[in-house]
Amino acid sequence: MKRILVFISIIVVVCMLASCGNDKATTEPKSKTCEQIEPCKTALQYATYLEQGAEDKAYKMENQTGENKSYDSLEIAKSYIPEDYQQYKNQKIKKYGVLQYTLIKNQSYLYKVKYRAFRENEDDIKELTTLTVHVYKKGDKYYPIEVFNYPDLKKTQGNRELDLPQIYYSSTVVGKEKEKFKPKPIEGE
Repeated sequence: MKRILVFISIIVVVCMLASCGNDKATTEPKSKTCEQIEPCKTALQYATYLEQGAEDKAYKMENQTGENKSYDSLEIAKSYIPEDYQQYKNQKIKKYGVLQYTLIKNQSYLYKVKYRAFRENEDDIKELTTLTVHVYKKGDKYYPIEVFNYPDLKKTQGNRELDLPQIYYSSTVVGKEKEKFKPKPIEGE
């Protein structure tokens, strides 16, 4: 009788172990979010500051040497802070889709961030908006700059084609919403 119980116990344990690997959710690594990747996190924070109207905070994130700055000084940046800044200063971009293009691995990235605007348009509707941010590494720090004219940046790639972009979504964007928050590829513009 003991042999039969031991045999049945062994079969039960083997069956349990065999079924553990059948669940894809437990064997596949969870995809990273934008907030877990330093240059993407930098681009998202920069986009948040621009959307809030925090021109001074965005200016401080930028590299203050060369041509990669939005204003000539912090004082000038402060003068462009909108009158309604107090209303939006604590808001964060909660729902977003991000396309990440790697221009130079571990050095330079281009991000297209699509999110719901804080401010309402003429019809009191908060629309989805897209912001393009170039994030590059200098030393051990990443610096963002808003990109208005992408074709000039694309010329810097020479004949090299841009790789397919990585796509990140906020954890609050699920299901069919992903299509709504997915930015258009740069090549499609």
